[in-house]
Amino acid sequence: MHQSPRYLSPWDASLESPTEKHPCHRLPLPPPTSPNKPPKKSPSKWKKGKLLGRGTFGHVFAGFNSENGTMCAVKEVKVITDDPTSKECLKQLNQEISLLSELSHPNIVQYYGSELGSDKLSVYLEYASGGSLHKLLGEYGPFKEPVIRSYTRQILSGLAYLHARNTVHRDIKGANILVDPNGEIKLADFGMAKHMTSCSSMLSFKGSPYWMAPEVIMNAHGYSLAVDIWSLGCTVLEMATSKPPWSQYEGVAAIFKIANSKGFPEIPNNLSKDAQNFIKLCLQREPTARPTALKLLQHPFVQDQSMVEPTKLNLVDDRRRPSKGSWDEISLASSSPESPCSNSTQQCKSACGGSHRSSYQTSY
Repeated sequence: MHQSPRYLSPWDASLESPTEKHPCHRLPLPPPTSPNKPPKKSPSKWKKGKLLGRGTFGHVFAGFNSENGTMCAVKEVKVITDDPTSKECLKQLNQEISLLSELSHPNIVQYYGSELGSDKLSVYLEYASGGSLHKLLGEYGPFKEPVIRSYTRQILSGLAYLHARNTVHRDIKGANILVDPNGEIKLADFGMAKHMTSCSSMLSFKGSPYWMAPEVIMNAHGYSLAVDIWSLGCTVLEMATSKPPWSQYEGVAAIFKIANSKGFPEIPNNLSKDAQNFIKLCLQREPTARPTALKLLQHPFVQDQSMVEPTKLNLVDDRRRPSKGSWDEISLASSSPESPCSNSTQQCKSACGGSHRSSYQTSY
């Protein structure tokens, strides 16, 4: 009688010598698994190293990728279900994850991934070993103008990218701006950042007081992308002096001064006219009078540098770039918000978007 061939399972396999037969011995079965026991979690490829710093919402450690040898920064927040502070920290970190996972720009810290454990949430980010501008200022003192110029242009580039996506950072300051060993700037700490829908404004009180725009402090009619431009002006002063503007005041006194002062903070005389003009443009008290990040990329203060080519970022149309003289003709008058726009109604709609640039006028 014909017999069909017998197919053996892997557990029925036997070892046979080509010259002699051995009895078939079944190999041992794998140990049984409990249906209620979860599968063993594979170890993380990221290894946590030394503590780099303590932030508002947790600790930051150096990290090492055991698979490809790259470094990262590990931001950790403890998970404590019945602790309001822990809940707020987790909320901010999840917001940062959601935002950073959608961003890709050389001047914004890169997001690598995250892991949620039983007692902590870990976020893996690009590691900028130079540390923050705040740290560098503390170690080396105020920066010289060529350094300020280079860093400011890169901050603007990151902000122009964010603002083109209708996203406001809300906490631009030296402590939240990182630098790598090659002098490349990385905007970081997006826990306060917010995506804005069209025609929306925010009313929440977010940010650091010394870098906070007046409209955020007043909290009357909401605020928009222009708050980052104000904070940028404060950060430029921070780089030039190692301290933020109005730092001679503390707490409530500082907040009151920023909200009610009609003039500019003290601007160092050793800065060039272009630098002083740039700072004053950023610190216009009327939000609509502040140029956008994209427009400020055309300012001579950030253009006059041999190390950066204006066309590198493809953000500025050479045909629309104002000449140096047109910036010099800007009239700065922060205390006159009611002054009318110099354009006709139709010109205003096309050039100003319908909002009167009350505190300065340009020839382009």
